[in-house]
This record gives sequence, structure tokens and C-alpha cells, in this order.
Amino acid sequence: MTTEQTERGARARTRQAVLDAAASVWARDFSASLSAIAERAEVSRSTLHRYFTDRQALIDALLLDSLARLEALDGGVAAHGSAMDTLEQYLRAGVAMGDRVIFLFSDPNRFDGNPHWSAEDGDDEMRALMDSARTEGSIAPGIPTSWAVSLYYAVLYTAAEVSNQDLPRHTAADLAVQSFRRSVAP
Repeated sequence: MTTEQTERGARARTRQAVLDAAASVWARDFSASLSAIAERAEVSRSTLHRYFTDRQALIDALLLDSLARLEALDGGVAAHGSAMDTLEQYLRAGVAMGDRVIFLFSDPNRFDGNPHWSAEDGDDEMRALMDSARTEGSIAPGIPTSWAVSLYYAVLYTAAEVSNQDLPRHTAADLAVQSFRRSVAP
């Protein structure tokens, strides 16, 4: 391995450590300082600033990184089985991204005006998946699609939040799946 490859690898790991620390810290307190994030990432403040010149640059980078991870779920979730099975896989994958989910969705106005943010991204796909689950008989006919989608996101958010506090992620994911399935069952 060349020095350049090692540096690229080390730089990428440090950058990712800062992003992960920012997600963790800002999921709990969006007003937290860059010093708190540097401390959580176990880097100096000057190191953090070599990667992200200011708070907004770090917010934008974390927003883009978190959205990319959400979009990557599409590739990581197998499109086989029922629509409800697919919803379950997305739910489990979302709970595994707990800090990112909380960072993205804890404040509906947090990213207003940010050119990288659109709160509606993915809504059409989610609504279509819910409608498919209803057609399959997994969602009661009387439950409006908008209710099922909102409930799904509420369960996801709750599981992500609880898994950061009290429960292991796999337990929170199991409870989220169980809660959602029972809430919409015919």
C-alpha cells in the first residue's frame, strides 16, 4: 500500500469519524458545539476544521452523507417477498441508522432553505409500497395510506430514539416491526 493510499484511507476514516460523531451529538442536541463533536470523534478542533471549515459545512456534509445512506437502503433491501416484508427490512435498516434518522427528522424545520434537503423525497415510493401491502392484505383496507406512512415513520423514529437510550438496536428493531405490523393488520 502506498503512502498516498494510506493517507486517503486515514483521511477517509477521520472524516467518517467526525461525521458519525456529529450525527451522534446533534441527534441529541443540535445546538452542541463543534468542540463537543471533535471531542466525541477523538480529534482536535483544528483537525475537525481541516475537514469542515465551519458548522454549516459540517451540517451540509452530514446531511448529504445521511441522505446517501438512506438512499443506499434501496440497494441493501432485497426486493423479494411481500411488500410488508420489504417494509420490515427498511424499518430494521432505518433503526440501525438511529442517529442519522434522529438527526434528519427530529426537527421538521431544521433544514428549511438548505438546497440539499427535500422533506418529500421518498414519499411516493413509500406510499406505493404501503398500497402494495394493502393489496396483498397486510394492511387493513380502512387504514388510509397517509396514516400508514405516518405511523411507519413514527415507529421508526421512536425505535431509533429508544435504541440510543435503553434498548439494543436489534431489540428496538424487533419491537418496531411488531408494533407496525400489529397496528396496521387487517
